[in-house]
Amino acid sequence: MNYLKDYNILKKIYNETDGEIKIPGSEIVIYNNKFESNGNDIYPDRNEYEKKYNENKLRINLIAGEKNIKCENTEKIFDFIDPLVIENNSFIYPLYINRQKGKVKSVIILLHGLNEKSWDKYHTWAKKLVELTGKAVLMFPISFHINRTPADWNDARKMNAVSKERKKIFPDIIETSFVNAAISTRLQFAPQTFFWSGLRTYNDIHKLIKQIRSNDNEYIEKDATLDFFSYSIGAFLTEILFLSDTDGIFNNSRAFLFCGGPTMDAMYPVSKYIYDNKTEVEMISFYVNNFDESIKRNNDLQRYFRNSVSAGNAFKSMLNKNYLTEFREEYFNRFYKNIFALALEKDFVIPPLSVRKTLKGRENNIPVNVMTLDFPYEYDHVSPFPLIENIQKEVDISFNRVFEIAGDYLI
Repeated sequence: MNYLKDYNILKKIYNETDGEIKIPGSEIVIYNNKFESNGNDIYPDRNEYEKKYNENKLRINLIAGEKNIKCENTEKIFDFIDPLVIENNSFIYPLYINRQKGKVKSVIILLHGLNEKSWDKYHTWAKKLVELTGKAVLMFPISFHINRTPADWNDARKMNAVSKERKKIFPDIIETSFVNAAISTRLQFAPQTFFWSGLRTYNDIHKLIKQIRSNDNEYIEKDATLDFFSYSIGAFLTEILFLSDTDGIFNNSRAFLFCGGPTMDAMYPVSKYIYDNKTEVEMISFYVNNFDESIKRNNDLQRYFRNSVSAGNAFKSMLNKNYLTEFREEYFNRFYKNIFALALEKDFVIPPLSVRKTLKGRENNIPVNVMTLDFPYEYDHVSPFPLIENIQKEVDISFNRVFEIAGDYLI
């Protein structure tokens, strides 16, 4: 295949309006499916969000006021009350499938990375997986990502204004940009929203699976096999799904983790495409170093972790390599065949050593398959397959290599 050619074609033809999208020259078709994410009493209510967001606006103004800086654009990040964001509650997910009669019997759920704004780079991934495995690929968006975000967060002009304010407020800030301004501001001042957004997606995926098992999906058999191709933070979410699986839902599922897999303390996501260093300081403090204290300071978190032991422990075990280590490693030892991780040598966000230390364990003796590749061109975590014309031969070879490994494992 020609990676760049497929990328351009798929980016051009994909839209959320058409229920069915035919790919030129291919037997693969894309079906758009509507999904409703149900809010319920496990999440903070509207009043709690309003209270916290008003407190955040006050904090921002106090910091900015000391320097005589106006931060009206930054404030607007907190004009959105999470439960009322329509885009996050009702959205479209694309399903790549070979044209055929009847429902499919095998599905790969594709989960993306942190702070993704669109499916653009993932369309080629989904198409290739269908070609290699014959299985359908269901691309599921994480809460407040892709098509689940307020429209303003994707407005380059507005987000550039937020980034400029962040530079003024924090002169020593690193890697701020219009791409990461919304998520950086949100997570710096309200780091708990990372957990609630992740939990929303965790519950959405369980709802999706229940729909399939109840024969309520138009394209998927109720007893279809369910596997995962999970990238970056999508791998983190997949591990939590597996680690908390007391009902055996995923006992026969396999997960291919691409550029993902380590505990949070071994990730280094400071990037103009992910979030800036000021946010990283808050995230490490809140989750890696002081999460039990963070829970004590938040009534909603206290309530959740008191009532949801298995899911709560799964999440905690993926925050710090030294927390609930035996719980995490015992699972990886029992279900090592269910996980295959592929890391990239020059990935400094999710380094291969971090992946290995988590999945292979403290003694490096857990038999999870962890592989490392390198490519003969400049790449990084966010862009492993650059869209640069003069290196496309090398990109094609590297792309095909990664997905042949994934396809062999997931077939």
